[in-house]
Amino acid sequence: MLVWLYWSSSTTPPTAIGDWEINLDKLIHAAIHGFMVLMPALLVLGRWRAFAIGAGVATAIVLEVGQLYAPGRSFQWLDLAANAIGALCGWWVAVRLRQL
Repeated sequence: MLVWLYWSSSTTPPTAIGDWEINLDKLIHAAIHGFMVLMPALLVLGRWRAFAIGAGVATAIVLEVGQLYAPGRSFQWLDLAANAIGALCGWWVAVRLRQL
């Protein structure tokens, strides 16, 4: 589903809540990739946890870089940064929750 959302020329992220125009794009990027790392980091045990976290971070990078080759889409460094920050925040939250 994320591949379609990232690489389809027919999808665009929301930029407004009602009539109030805000750029939600970066927040959505960070939240999606944070969740993609958080869930496996909480649910996977042992050495597979590091693999799951690494796969989440790699996916965050690959999906954005793949937009270079998707018609109608464009790569943005700020989106890549939001993806990576979201993934790292998801990892950090997972570490903190596992300590509880």
